[in-house]
Amino acid sequence: MRPKCIIQIKHKDLILTTCLSKKKKEDLRNLTNVTLDSFQLLKYSHPHYRLLAYNDFLIQRGHNSTIDFRPAGIPRTDNNTINDNTRLIDSLFQERKIKEDFVNLASGLCEFTYLDFYTDGSFDDNASDGEFPMGYGWTTSNLPNINFTYNGSLQYFPSSTKAETMAILTCLIVCPLFCNVHLFTDSQAAIDSFYKSRNLSSISLRRFNKINNNILWSTIYYLIRQLKLSVILIKVKAHSNDHFNDLADVQAKLGRLQPIPTMINQDHLPNQTLTLKWNDDIPLDKDVRKSVGTILNYRRIETHLNHQSLGSIKKATKDNFIDWSLSAKWFDYNGRNDTTTIKHSKDTKWKIRCSTLSLPTKDILHCNFPLLIPADKLDCFFCNNDMETNEHIWTCPQTRVIIMNIFMKLGQDLINLLNKQADKHSLIINDSVKYSKTFRWAFRNEPIHPAAILLMKSYVTRDLVGIFRSHFNTIKTITTLLLPFIHHCSMTFKSDLWKLRNEKWKLLRTELGLTKKSFLNYRKNITSDPLVIHDITPLDSRRNPRKRKIFTYTNPFCNNFRNFKLEKDFLFILFTSSNFLHSGPFFNHLECNDIINLLFTYLYFELFYL
Repeated sequence: MRPKCIIQIKHKDLILTTCLSKKKKEDLRNLTNVTLDSFQLLKYSHPHYRLLAYNDFLIQRGHNSTIDFRPAGIPRTDNNTINDNTRLIDSLFQERKIKEDFVNLASGLCEFTYLDFYTDGSFDDNASDGEFPMGYGWTTSNLPNINFTYNGSLQYFPSSTKAETMAILTCLIVCPLFCNVHLFTDSQAAIDSFYKSRNLSSISLRRFNKINNNILWSTIYYLIRQLKLSVILIKVKAHSNDHFNDLADVQAKLGRLQPIPTMINQDHLPNQTLTLKWNDDIPLDKDVRKSVGTILNYRRIETHLNHQSLGSIKKATKDNFIDWSLSAKWFDYNGRNDTTTIKHSKDTKWKIRCSTLSLPTKDILHCNFPLLIPADKLDCFFCNNDMETNEHIWTCPQTRVIIMNIFMKLGQDLINLLNKQADKHSLIINDSVKYSKTFRWAFRNEPIHPAAILLMKSYVTRDLVGIFRSHFNTIKTITTLLLPFIHHCSMTFKSDLWKLRNEKWKLLRTELGLTKKSFLNYRKNITSDPLVIHDITPLDSRRNPRKRKIFTYTNPFCNNFRNFKLEKDFLFILFTSSNFLHSGPFFNHLECNDIINLLFTYLYFELFYL
């Protein structure tokens, strides 16, 4: 039976774990010998504990571990009716162990003309060491004596639909000739893709390469034709206490632990006339332009993080503190009602400056305007001991009380939000917030945690996302409620801390006799005498000229094609574009026009005269 809710209850002698349906706290008071004063979230999800229980079951049955345990059919090597299956298995798979498993399964199923399969895929983007992000599994459900099960792992371009698709593929490859197959799955996306991919062999190559998981779908229909199968996909409701669907779900999660991932050898597919490979290793079975664009975006963000002023952000990324997918959505988020309001522009500027550590603190102002900001005026406005930098502004001892009060206020705001909107675990909302890394330090007067500093720098942390995941069922709901809360946090940091610092800055600016025009006209008014320039150049920059650009920021996703010029990545996207023949004005401004025209002439000659 699938537990709907798991509550961990503290006891003075032991930790008692009770499986109950969702109930209010007052409905639980009739339980005897149970302390209800405090509740605590379990460390892992429900499927994790179900997987552990299944693992114990396997060990009790004589299996050493789930990693080595791969249920398969009874080998029947003397059966000649599986020659077609064996031929397909040998051509489409490379790993010997996987081939043996499929041949054994095909031997065990060769006598059946009707087969029902329950399939499932598992995807976890936070996979731990020793497991893959994707796993798939299936089980038969209509055999009289014993039902066969199978599971495996996948890598590259992870998604739950891809895992489900591989489960369907591995079911079909072990089916005998002329078999009637019913596939029960809880993935509507897999069912839709199955019927949309029927005409893969007749569509153009350009449209074919835009289909996600096109290698797997091409293989599936190749198997259906070769084995002359009749296949029907049937939608079942997920988590509906269906025994076979639950078994397939467990198998899919077990599959992530398989040490050898399942790979398709697409070279033996007759319809797969062309397959692009990244780094001569990873086949691109998705939209080529989007895949290459994604890879290039990762490379640009890596270049961005390698900037010497963003060392702390790079370290936080390596330590897995930042949720980059939601951070990207946060950078594009508009917390104002009007899309053209000047306030939104100021909010965006604040996000960029915080996240790139380029707030106009004294060290940056001195670096850019050494004549206006003297070196003896760089101390922090609050502590007057250390130089004011983008790192120091959030960790200054004198601002600790201010920041602590801000986080206590934001923590209470989050508790109120969760109490009003939470889908689950409403009894432990208070503990979820006050014991999190982001807010615990403020409520307990501990050293500030890096997760809190990252939030002040306008990054969405995994710890904060974890709080929302504990109380909401879908990522859509999490995104809808999380982004406005992050906006509220960002504006609070700006109004309660940065504006307080700006008031002190205005006093210093008046003391130095500076105005806004002093900074705007600085380059115009500066003398061209090299000796004077040498005298006003910051000392660190004179010693190391490379440090002069330490505080500059360039958008890594800038669409100015002058930045690319003759980069082969840019030319690849340009020449594989569907609008290649009509993209003349698109690159007329480039400095490489002569070479591009030469390449165009060469390609035109190759296409029409050879």
